[in-house]
Amino acid sequence: MDRHTEVELKWGLDAAAYALLAQRLESLLGPARVLAQDNRFFDTADHRLRTKRMNLRLRRENERLLLTCKRRERSEGEAHRHAEWEEWLDPTLWERIGSGDVRSLIPLPDEVVAVIGEAPLIDNGGFANLRREHRHQDELLCLDRTDFGVRVDHELEIETSDPDASACTWGVRLKEWRIGFQRRSETKFARFVALESQRPGMA
Repeated sequence: MDRHTEVELKWGLDAAAYALLAQRLESLLGPARVLAQDNRFFDTADHRLRTKRMNLRLRRENERLLLTCKRRERSEGEAHRHAEWEEWLDPTLWERIGSGDVRSLIPLPDEVVAVIGEAPLIDNGGFANLRREHRHQDELLCLDRTDFGVRVDHELEIETSDPDASACTWGVRLKEWRIGFQRRSETKFARFVALESQRPGMA
């Protein structure tokens, strides 16, 4: 299982800014790689992972299936920093995860097992995301439209090895393009959790 540190910027957009930025990025960097993503999250019944600032996600991405565990580390300025474990899985597992013990179907990092012990994993639901992805030098730019069921968010995520330089470069460029944005302190998962009580059947 691949382990690495992910550093990214998260900038919120309104729907009009999202549409304009999609056009601008394609003009500058060429056609986007478009990914239809379905995300489902798993935890113990008493939320042991969430308590440790971790999450465990299965993501169906077009025809592929990715297992990801994230642990939120310190934040530096506007950069989000996570320890991340990832592994590509057999995509047919997606249809089986609701029919049995998830732990028997997926590999888990030792760090996750240390937190959850022998407890079973519960499906906590998830959300859909449409991603338009561009690469620029050592940056990955992800223009996202996320449907939480009760709300749709738009944002630009920038994965980068130098968040200060990326924030400066892209902040200036978006201002030149007259595209407004808001720096986000919360991840998609944090927003998903905050919206739990508003989803149908959760009241």
